[in-house]
Amino acid sequence: MTTVQYARGNSRCGRWTAHIAIAALVTGAFAGAVPVAGTVPASASVSALRAASAASCPGWTIAGSADPAPGLDALQGVVVLSARNIWAVGDESKSSEGNAVFRTLIEHWNGRTWTVVHSPNPGIGSDLLSSVTAVSANNIWAAGGYSDKSDVIATDKTLILHWNGRSWKKVPSPSPGNSFNDLGTIRRVSATNIWAVGSDAGSDFHDRSLALRWNGKAWKQVPGPNPGKSSDSLSGLAVGSAGAIWTTEFFTKTNLPTSQILRWNGHAWRTAAASPAGSELFDVSASSSSNAWAVGDDAKGHSLALHWNGRSWKRISTPNLQPNRLINALQSVTVVSRTSAWAVGAAHNFFSVFEGTAIEMHWNGRKWSMMKSPSTKSANSALFGVQATPTISPWVVGEDGNSIMVQRTLVLRCR
Repeated sequence: MTTVQYARGNSRCGRWTAHIAIAALVTGAFAGAVPVAGTVPASASVSALRAASAASCPGWTIAGSADPAPGLDALQGVVVLSARNIWAVGDESKSSEGNAVFRTLIEHWNGRTWTVVHSPNPGIGSDLLSSVTAVSANNIWAAGGYSDKSDVIATDKTLILHWNGRSWKKVPSPSPGNSFNDLGTIRRVSATNIWAVGSDAGSDFHDRSLALRWNGKAWKQVPGPNPGKSSDSLSGLAVGSAGAIWTTEFFTKTNLPTSQILRWNGHAWRTAAASPAGSELFDVSASSSSNAWAVGDDAKGHSLALHWNGRSWKRISTPNLQPNRLINALQSVTVVSRTSAWAVGAAHNFFSVFEGTAIEMHWNGRKWSMMKSPSTKSANSALFGVQATPTISPWVVGEDGNSIMVQRTLVLRCR
């Protein structure tokens, strides 16, 4: 079972739902939080923050997605191929009980509507998808995990699915851990060079970093550094070029968990930068080998963004919704150019992770600005994935709901 845990309206264990506020919950550092430069004091109103809308996105609209189950549905990842070809992946469950069994959920946008596309569910227990990437319209990959044990929520096998233009098929992938295996992110370099990262655990239940690579014929495990004494996991994954591949690692070496950015040098993963103590980085994205962003939270109630300029990683100030009362965490980032990047996540009540507000930010080359979000009229909303291209405005996926017993898929588009 992963050490990073957070129930998205249920007791399910999983790397994606753990992202919001976990560092603060683990370290207990939130109580003494002090706003950092660029944050907004708790007295600032949410509406005032929302008014700072990015000029390149006149407004967000809710793009109605499919909700196949009456209980708990969520979309975790999205990939944009064209304005009429967008894929989103996640999971759904007909039950909202603590032992709910989940099934893979894949949806497709054809330019007019979202439709559910049949996807494999090899597990007897839960089957979960967290990320999707595309080589072409007929060559798409999705990753997550599944359980081959009845009624078990935690994933004990890695799950990789492939779209060949006609159907989704399961592709064999290594599951080195004998108690837990899970993939959080998948990204492509080329048709014969695709990466997926996550974590696995042995009989001691201590997480280890897990990296898999597709060579055009099969998925193979690539050794990770695993600096932690009790836990290590990989989450974000970015491709700036074939020679510039980054991932984010969360680990516990002492009593204080922390994160770092790793870079693949062609032979092994090497540390590229350390994140502030106690913080966690959930995602990383790049537009080139000299322009990348990594995002997460700093364990003190503030969102966190680090920028790579080709020489070094540096923290850049980000706005926050009432950081002394809410836990701000950025779950996903997409980088279009040096003057355009988007990051999404949620600001959650410290005392109730089931009460959250989705947040969206834009980088204009000078600063990050909080954007105006459409009202979902729900008590809880969170965003887990975002992607934009130089010619297509961003699409964002997540969940929202009025009860911890009912969560619905949420899709936003900028137009």
